[in-house]
Amino acid sequence: MKTCGIVCEYNPFHIGHQAQIDAVRAQLGPDTAIVCCMSGNFVQRGEPALAPRHLRAECALRGGADLVLELPLPWSLSSAEGFARAAVGILSASGVVTHLAFGAENPDLDLLWALADAALEKSTIDATLEHLETGIPYARARERALYALLRRDAELLRRPNNTLALEYLKALRVLHSDLEPIALPRKGAAHDGGPADGFASATWLRCRLRAGDWDGARPYLPDTSFALLAAAAKDGRLLLSPERFECALLSRLLRMDVADLAALPGASEGLEHRLYAAVRQGRSFDAVWQAAKTKRYPASRLRRMLLCAFLGVTAEHQSKNVPYIRVLGLSQAGRVLLRGMAEASALPVVTRPAGVKRLSPDARALFDLEVLADDLYRLCLPRWQDEQAGDAWRRQPVVL
Repeated sequence: MKTCGIVCEYNPFHIGHQAQIDAVRAQLGPDTAIVCCMSGNFVQRGEPALAPRHLRAECALRGGADLVLELPLPWSLSSAEGFARAAVGILSASGVVTHLAFGAENPDLDLLWALADAALEKSTIDATLEHLETGIPYARARERALYALLRRDAELLRRPNNTLALEYLKALRVLHSDLEPIALPRKGAAHDGGPADGFASATWLRCRLRAGDWDGARPYLPDTSFALLAAAAKDGRLLLSPERFECALLSRLLRMDVADLAALPGASEGLEHRLYAAVRQGRSFDAVWQAAKTKRYPASRLRRMLLCAFLGVTAEHQSKNVPYIRVLGLSQAGRVLLRGMAEASALPVVTRPAGVKRLSPDARALFDLEVLADDLYRLCLPRWQDEQAGDAWRRQPVVL
């Protein structure tokens, strides 16, 4: 049986995501199983997710996924390279995934492979470092380095999904993975844009839902996803307002000194001093990263660093390998995949959180970090008084 992996965040799961799953089955066959590797409660753009991970996992399962695995916190808050490598590593290590599907604005796989291979060449890496010395962001420095090799094709990396596609292919090379890549055309709305051709971006949908415009968002969400999100909002289980999150984050940041900030992932070239000053200027999450932002340091990098500070994620966490695979949800077909993983997985598979206690010290330390992050996320929800500390130790996978 063909089994296709998808790296995702589903923040929230919308009809574009469902269309991607349908496109995979249209290409590989209707019986293709779908395994998603999904970020937890905090996502790669550097913000808390709209909905808790298990709710987003259920939306994915009801939208056609069969098995949802978690991308652990340190790598959910990593750069695009670290994010992609960890997720591809998890899907490869599962032992049951045969393909890897991803969207791209330019889904020419031969061209994307050429970009990926060129990006891994030592000459490109050296040239990128030289361009970085001029003070430009990493993405632009790499584009200039690749331009010397591929000319106009390097400009494709100005598109966000092309950039992630490049990182997925790089990860396949570096990890010597035998997953077969599938590049699917991204349709409709731009990455952060409003509705187009019947689709809307996750960014636009989050803005609509947080503004209370549920009717405006509804046409772009599957019925099951809309119903689950609406019920969660009614119960106070969606993070629709940033106020409690910002208060908690700022109180943590104000307790950190320059040395603490220097230990964060992405801290270099004195950036910790800019952050230290920015924390004392801003009175909101956005105000802090905007005060620290320069041409060299993009907003997403700064937001991730601030979240890492809030949650206790350090550069050391990200330097390690993922020590286990945690299951967030599964369908009946997912049960079959899970049985296969029991025999084929290169990493321990965690279905019951208590099983982590039998794993390595690194695995236990990572799960402790996840428990703390989960508790902090829940304290920011509207009905925070009803949330129980340590819920991550009790939470079982969603089963359809």
